Amino acid sequence: MRSVHLLPLAALALALAAPAGTLAKPWQGITPGASTRTDVVTRFGEPSTQGKLGARTALVYRDDRAIVGTRQTQFVVRDDAIIAEINVFPATQLDRDAVEGTYGKGAQKTFTDDFRSVWIYRALGVTVFFTKDQLVEAIRFQPPQAPAAVPAQEHKAPPAEAAPAAR
Repeated sequence: MRSVHLLPLAALALALAAPAGTLAKPWQGITPGASTRTDVVTRFGEPSTQGKLGARTALVYRDDRAIVGTRQTQFVVRDDAIIAEINVFPATQLDRDAVEGTYGKGAQKTFTDDFRSVWIYRALGVTVFFTKDQLVEAIRFQPPQAPAAVPAQEHKAPPAEAAPAAR
């Protein structure tokens, strides 16, 4: 069985802190906090692998099942089958200008424990993690957060992607 590295679970708690009635920014037709596991599987097919995280499951699409435009995508499913967050590892190298062109210039800027940049668009529920070379490593989609819902230090760096299959 291949091991799967997942983004930190601390962000799952953030989903519960979102203002009532506020929907997350959807990604590829899937909306964190509203879409279900069934919606994901109907849209993208069965995942490459699944990983248990306590009562939660991560549906991981990679390798031959990677979603177009990504190296890997992780859909974290709550115990009620609702998607709590989506972690996207883009296939294309995106820079800061591309991020600002897509989400705007209003990001809260912080750092991971190892001093990589993190941009947080709380009102959209989008968090962008950068590499040390200032390229996008991963983008997390989750229900929008209240402005002071989470201290910056809780935005841990995304892990390395799950290892590719042996060739």
